[in-house]
Amino acid sequence: MKLLTKLILFFAMLFSANSFAKTTDKDAPVHIEADQLEMRERDNISIYNGNVKITKGSMKITGDKIIIKNRDGRLYRIKVDGKPATFYQLNDLDEAISAESYFMDYQATSGLLELKEKALLLKNKNRFSSEHIIYDTLKDIIKAGNHNSPNPAQAPRVKITIHPENNTKKQ
Repeated sequence: MKLLTKLILFFAMLFSANSFAKTTDKDAPVHIEADQLEMRERDNISIYNGNVKITKGSMKITGDKIIIKNRDGRLYRIKVDGKPATFYQLNDLDEAISAESYFMDYQATSGLLELKEKALLLKNKNRFSSEHIIYDTLKDIIKAGNHNSPNPAQAPRVKITIHPENNTKKQ
């Protein structure tokens, strides 16, 4: 029973830390499906393998493998691998935020979501694609492109599609 209590507390903290989440999502139950689970209580790590699906309210995360790390009783990091791994959630304005890539790394303390390899971020109908995207969920900042490429001329280009905002006002 101790393990179950820790697991429930761990996931409550996990999904309450998400700053761009819909407020009502924090009270929603967490549902997890996977082919396998390995929980290392001493190391504060849980590893889910095989068609992993995590849902909580409007949030959905999928991947082939998801590793969740806890530090000092709080969520520290989520790593998601997949072909592709996916993320989807609504914010309080009912705007969809979704992402996909082969590797995702969410750092809870800094609020950084890093997407690597075939990365795509969709926010407010706007589309950002690159081999590397970093989304600062706390400051709402998106950075894309391979800034460490030894030969920038050969690095894949960042592709962006921005849709105009609806400015229809009643007169």
